[in-house]
Amino acid sequence: MYKNMSFKEILNEISSTDPAPAGGTVTALVGALASALGYMVANYTISNGNDKDYENTLEVALENLIDIKEKLMEYAEESSKYVERIENIKEGEDKDKSLTAAAVFSFNIAKTCYSILKNCFTIYKYGNPVLKPEAKITCYLAWAALNSAIISVEANLEKINKTEEKENLLNDTIEFKNEADSLLKELKEEIKN
Repeated sequence: MYKNMSFKEILNEISSTDPAPAGGTVTALVGALASALGYMVANYTISNGNDKDYENTLEVALENLIDIKEKLMEYAEESSKYVERIENIKEGEDKDKSLTAAAVFSFNIAKTCYSILKNCFTIYKYGNPVLKPEAKITCYLAWAALNSAIISVEANLEKINKTEEKENLLNDTIEFKNEADSLLKELKEEIKN
């Protein structure tokens, strides 16, 4: 659906009175924008032949970012269906299962956005120097999408009654947040220099 819509149509869809698409959809779309921007930096650098020494490194980042963008567009599509599914489920075990699935889904969006951050080192360090601001924007958009996905994970987990499954997901989320924070710290150091 979103792949075939104009940006204006997407914005109108998001700002409608319907509860879906919700935060997960917007998060995935922001991540897709981040990966597209990073792709542009790598693609521009390669196509202009600015630095042949790092062309292969940038090509790997290029391939990664296009795959990530496609994956996030698929997540945006799928996410728009989650709100409706959860709203239609009555209280009890089915609701816990749906909320757990939604939390895991959001966690996967966060991990995909983390993959953008991992490619940020490459595009910032080896991309065309003129595009360093765009490489930074890519990093911060990916960071924002990652944190937004974590907010969705935590919001879904709050509503789950089952304690063991909930605890496991909470622990995984905390561990992942710490790893992502560490990567962002490294990225900030790289961007400062």
